[in-house]
Amino acid sequence: MNCPGCKKTDFEIAELEPDLLVDVCKNCHGKWIAHINYERWLEHHGDALPEIPGESDPAMTIPEFELAKLCPGCRRILIKYKVGRNLPFKIDRCSNCAGVWLEENEWEILKSRNLHDELNKIFTDHWQEEVDREHTRNVLKTMYREKFGVDDFEKICEFKEWVDKHEKRNEISAYIRDKNPLQF
Repeated sequence: MNCPGCKKTDFEIAELEPDLLVDVCKNCHGKWIAHINYERWLEHHGDALPEIPGESDPAMTIPEFELAKLCPGCRRILIKYKVGRNLPFKIDRCSNCAGVWLEENEWEILKSRNLHDELNKIFTDHWQEEVDREHTRNVLKTMYREKFGVDDFEKICEFKEWVDKHEKRNEISAYIRDKNPLQF
């Protein structure tokens, strides 16, 4: 078995959680979670814990460019999946055997947010589409803050929230767009 991260072959079996056995690289401390082991653990783990929202990205160094990683089990290329939820890293998964490769501290970060028991959801189209929408919202928010300034942008957001909840929101919007509004 070759490590997808550092390419070494020195692995040891460890218990990541009670009843969850993984292969850990002795060199880079990455973790290979076989799909069958994860599924067995989920069966005994019980209900998924509610997600704990995060305020900011954890302190991590994410390489800008990485070569493709190979599955240590079947040697296929691992596919990267965005985690989102203010987490900057991606999780590698084999499309053939469904095993998952996690870098040194990714499990602990996922666990701190109660996402460790929802790895399978991260690999769905729905999750990945939501991550992309979240990214787009964040880019637009940054762009509008720069365009209007922080204070004005906050006022605009408050006003928009008020208008969106108002029973006469359509009339208010029409009045704002009117080029010749009534002056009082």
